[in-house]
Amino acid sequence: MFSSILKYPPLRLFDVTLRDGLQSIPKIYSLAEKMDLGLDIIANRNPYAIEVGSIVSPKIVPQMKNSIDFFQTFSSTYGTYKPIDIYVLTPNYKSVQFAAKNDVCNYSFITSVSNMFQKKNINMTISDTKSEINQMVDLVKTKHEDNKIKLYISCFTECPIVGKIDNHAILTEIMYYYHTHSKHIDNFCLSDTCGTLRFQDFKFIIDALIKNGVELEQFGLHLHKQSNCDNVKNIIVYGMKNGISQYDVSYMPEIGGCSVTMENPPGNVGYETIYECL
Repeated sequence: MFSSILKYPPLRLFDVTLRDGLQSIPKIYSLAEKMDLGLDIIANRNPYAIEVGSIVSPKIVPQMKNSIDFFQTFSSTYGTYKPIDIYVLTPNYKSVQFAAKNDVCNYSFITSVSNMFQKKNINMTISDTKSEINQMVDLVKTKHEDNKIKLYISCFTECPIVGKIDNHAILTEIMYYYHTHSKHIDNFCLSDTCGTLRFQDFKFIIDALIKNGVELEQFGLHLHKQSNCDNVKNIIVYGMKNGISQYDVSYMPEIGGCSVTMENPPGNVGYETIYECL
């Protein structure tokens, strides 16, 4: 096992249980329950970063209504004795403003290669999103140059509303964000929203990115569970071999996904799936 690890870049596991996981289930966790879960994740899995919530309307995603309170409690309790990057999802400029006023340092933005998904998920077109992301990046980096930004690029490679997206169209969108924001966005996270990403499509896009001079060290993968476990492992291994080192994982892989656009989200990839690929 250890000899194979040497082939890959240093692995960085980004835990999304407290955001992508909890948003997909009816139960609304209290602050105390979130604290217990968060500390359990850190103690037992030791991720390099963790996403603890999102600044969204509680009418749409009630599970996230106490996100900023939890961020402040978790940061003051845990961040004082062990360094870890704590992220909050901020889907628009207004949410970034609110997060900045509450001392959030690390931000997750969200875009998509599907206009229909973006409109249903955050009520914005891709064009409007691109315009706002410019402003959001400026605000985050103006507050402090060391603040970190992660950009989810959703519907890689299928949209739950319109179906399969053309690989060339996906490549064009990824290249836009990379060329526009690679100096300021720390991680471009390719998100398999539907849990249907095929290895052949993944390989085609990754090979094309490499051919176009893209530095894949800035990229990450957000995968959802699939019935074809070998397909998922092939994707992860190929990503690792080509320099992708960040992988979103969940401590509770049975849950997770976009409940705003899907009735039955597929669940996140768990830590064990990544470890099995080393």
